[in-house]
Amino acid sequence: MALTPRPCLSFVLPFLTLSLASCSGGGGGEQLPVNVINLGGDGGTQGCLQPSFPPEQPDLPLLAPPRFPTDAPNGQSVVRPGDPIEAEISVNAATQQVFIELRDAWNSDFMIYSTELTTPGDKTIPLVLQPQVETKGRFYMKIALCGADCDEREVVFDLNPDMNSPYERTLIENGEIVQVDRTCLDFTADAGIGSGTVVIQ
Repeated sequence: MALTPRPCLSFVLPFLTLSLASCSGGGGGEQLPVNVINLGGDGGTQGCLQPSFPPEQPDLPLLAPPRFPTDAPNGQSVVRPGDPIEAEISVNAATQQVFIELRDAWNSDFMIYSTELTTPGDKTIPLVLQPQVETKGRFYMKIALCGADCDEREVVFDLNPDMNSPYERTLIENGEIVQVDRTCLDFTADAGIGSGTVVIQ
């Protein structure tokens, strides 16, 4: 059920994404191409691997993870309880419907807000999330993407197991889980840009 790509190559080019063919042989199921992305660090020797997903599947761009924008020097978005929360996500051309839930980063069963919207696809979507519950904690966006028909195909991005790991991507077709993959879409705070979580305090 869950296919983990097996990279053939171990090199990474600084700040570039490469599409590489997956290894052949061994194991069943379709092997997708692999994206290699440099995450910075010591001279470009550290990287992250995730499959290259077919363009007809709704998806989040590899180099534009969901973010809570901020100009804070440490990159961490912080708001007061009850304040509106600014966020943004970018989607690919196949995405027509977006469902967002604001969930607790340490207890993903706890949701404080949800919204849905339509999009022509291939857009960066600015959001203002307004939870009705005044609570404190660290929160992230659980995201579900669909084309015209969510029953036919849905792609869900969620934590696994928590915010210390990048988003996990689950492909669901006709109500059945087809594939689960780790991604390189992380929750890291970037100074002056934003992060994948918001702190309410």
